[in-house]
Amino acid sequence: LKPAAAQGLLCLAGGPMSAASREPAPPPAKRPKLAEVVRATAQFLRDEVPFGHSVCDIGAGGRQGYSVADHAMERHTLQLEAMPPGASLEREGVELLSVRDELEAAGITEDNCDLTKQEHRAAVGRVLIAKAEDRFGPGKKALHMADTSRVSGAAVYGEATVRDTTAGSPLRTSHQAFHIDKYLPCVAKFWGKRGSRDGAEAFVDTYWKHWEADFAKLGMGKAAVSACIAEASPGLVNLWVSLTPGEIEQQPLAVMDVRSTGLSERAGLDDVSAVPVTFPGLQNDTLTLMRASLAKRARFYWRPRMKFGEVLLFSTTATPHSAVWLPDAPRDTPRKSAEIRLIMADRAAPSAAP
Repeated sequence: LKPAAAQGLLCLAGGPMSAASREPAPPPAKRPKLAEVVRATAQFLRDEVPFGHSVCDIGAGGRQGYSVADHAMERHTLQLEAMPPGASLEREGVELLSVRDELEAAGITEDNCDLTKQEHRAAVGRVLIAKAEDRFGPGKKALHMADTSRVSGAAVYGEATVRDTTAGSPLRTSHQAFHIDKYLPCVAKFWGKRGSRDGAEAFVDTYWKHWEADFAKLGMGKAAVSACIAEASPGLVNLWVSLTPGEIEQQPLAVMDVRSTGLSERAGLDDVSAVPVTFPGLQNDTLTLMRASLAKRARFYWRPRMKFGEVLLFSTTATPHSAVWLPDAPRDTPRKSAEIRLIMADRAAPSAAP
């Protein structure tokens, strides 16, 4: 792994990992009344599983993507709170947006949305990219971070990754494990390194052969991309959109309030583990799983009755999230969703050599 220089790129201030530029967080919102809290269950990595242990199954059940082996996980009951009004990426680590009107303008509605069609996945991706640029301002450019869907699903630049819990669907199903896609200090430890910058460099090295052509067209090199991700201001963000007709009834996405996790570079990595994810054509990738110890102290949010076109915006490198099971909801209600991971960079940044 080569050191990354922070040349040629300015990033947004105020991301959940940008401690140097962040104002002190206000106290958490008051706990809601018990009637406003919903019971859910979710999976966490067992505390006794060694750091870096391989627990991911590729193509499980004949579907695209991967899942985490049940034997390595334990299920906990959670108290899900509705997202506070005004929740933000900078404070709680998540916020609510909507692209319903934009999807309709792009020809995607509850009645015709077909996630098996690449043109629909691409249209959803374009809408989400435009929404991110609108959210972060005209001086910022959203750059699609191709992920495992590039090697398991043959996705192209700008195409959203989709999930469908319908029985028999070949698409990815819900991800039933609390995780952060890329918690950079954890990625660094996996490679015998230390800190967010080393973790960002390792992550970019893993994916660069899949990203290089995309970013070259945009005038960005490896060093600039690594620096932007490491600075996390906001660096990498995820936009997760419900494409379920009506409302999500089962397996909604839940997130942890980032202020309640206790995760920081100084706090150590006892509550998390990086685990390897390997596909043909993609070696050395990792996923950061949350251990069961976090289930006992973290605060959990969801969007009740999440509607078609509503979006959760959260940090790819800081916000733990997972699909959760609602024991008191109908069991067999399918959930359809899409997501896209974006690097938010300064639109005016000069190009940087790889």
